[in-house]
Amino acid sequence: MKTKLLSLITALGLITNVALAGSASIGYVSDFFYRGEQKALESVQSKIDYGTSILGLESAFHACTNQSADEGVDSYGFSVSAGSSVIEGLLSVYGGFSHYEDVPGEALSEVFVRASSDVFLSPTATISRNVDDELFTYEAGVSHDVDLKLASLNLNGSAGNTEVTESNTRTYYSVGAELTRAVGSAEAGLSVDLVDSDDIEREFVFGASLGFNF
Repeated sequence: MKTKLLSLITALGLITNVALAGSASIGYVSDFFYRGEQKALESVQSKIDYGTSILGLESAFHACTNQSADEGVDSYGFSVSAGSSVIEGLLSVYGGFSHYEDVPGEALSEVFVRASSDVFLSPTATISRNVDDELFTYEAGVSHDVDLKLASLNLNGSAGNTEVTESNTRTYYSVGAELTRAVGSAEAGLSVDLVDSDDIEREFVFGASLGFNF
């Protein structure tokens, strides 16, 4: 079942990349964390995103992979969502479905609701529910872009709490900065994040990426 699912995700990614993609990127990270849990050390990451309007709803498709180059597992994920903006575009509300899995490891499928606001610090809040168990994840984040003329600087922070089991939860945090600059038709980025959670010591994560818009 897991092999068939990965084949489907790969096929969807290829189709989206050829015909529908809005953006795609590939990059390197010194460590990979998911909801406060370290999944891998040095890794190669790739992702693809596409957004469109269907029946008046803003719809989006996202797929990503993390391929461990050192110690750890490989991870795959995708999500689909749809929603709309209200209050003259100041508030956006989306609902969707996401799937994440480690290879080797466990798989996680969730439904979620996300709200974001086009005000200072661009706050977001997300509630996710595991479709197999009554386990919830709550996340909130903020971000701010600064134009440095030669490059763009994004400052961001997030916090979350996830129910690992019915009797065990994990709280996690991150703050980071990403510097991006256009290089021809591509966009190059360098990032640093400080991550912390109940299960790990504070750790810096460094990354580099190259992205394209279609």
